[in-house]
Amino acid sequence: MTVAVSCNLSEGVILGVDSAVAVPGPRGIAKVYENAEKLFQLGERPIGLATFGLGVFASRSIGSYVREFESANPDKVITRPTSMSDVVEALRKFFMKVYRDTVIPAIEKETKTKFEEIPDEKRPGFGLVVGGFSPGAYLSEVWVTFIPRHESPGSAQCVRKQGEFGTNWFAVFEPIRRYIFGYDPALIEELLNYIQSRAGAKPFTDEEEREIKKILRKYEYQIPFHAMPMEEGIAHTRFLVELVVNHHRYVVGAPIVGGKVKIGKVTYKGEQFQILD
Repeated sequence: MTVAVSCNLSEGVILGVDSAVAVPGPRGIAKVYENAEKLFQLGERPIGLATFGLGVFASRSIGSYVREFESANPDKVITRPTSMSDVVEALRKFFMKVYRDTVIPAIEKETKTKFEEIPDEKRPGFGLVVGGFSPGAYLSEVWVTFIPRHESPGSAQCVRKQGEFGTNWFAVFEPIRRYIFGYDPALIEELLNYIQSRAGAKPFTDEEEREIKKILRKYEYQIPFHAMPMEEGIAHTRFLVELVVNHHRYVVGAPIVGGKVKIGKVTYKGEQFQILD
């Protein structure tokens, strides 16, 4: 597993990941390696991408497929001044084909079940977080595509449009959510159900649920991303990734998030995406 964090600022975008990769076994996790490559520069473009979820397809790493994508250069997205949406769509299409060709046959062979009959939550998958600049743009964007969920053309999501500043978290991010929001949504739901059962009350109305969420939002940490300099954004991204790494270092269970924190950035100056660590 992985934690991936994006931080979109007025000066550019930062991506952060851990470096652990879990090798599954017949009884759970067989091994965790701590030097996986999950952060990539995309050709000469001012675009970077982070990966989470599956780390290996058909005995090949995600990184090797990223390099194959660059070499294939579908629709010339690496060498032409194509928009972020075009780059993300090319990545989605490429990795969806890889998934169909390698992962689906392996799953069907192992489970002896047609892929279409396997529930969505039991289908192994992975995601790509893509951050950077469209040609001529002075503000960055962040996109995400989940494979195989985003099977349809154009189904990738823009999670931060140009001028929308802030962080997004992907994969194993529960410690971040608890830190920022101050609670776990599952805990709130369980408490509300308990209160209703004890009081014999009717289920909360939509209006009551909105009021409860409004109260909870008062205790969310407020961070002025619109004024955050790039160096502070790098430190903030590192802090969030380290928060998850250290959480899994100490709690019971395999350290499915761990290893080194790796950070990359790209700014409005037009240079390539730079991997800092």
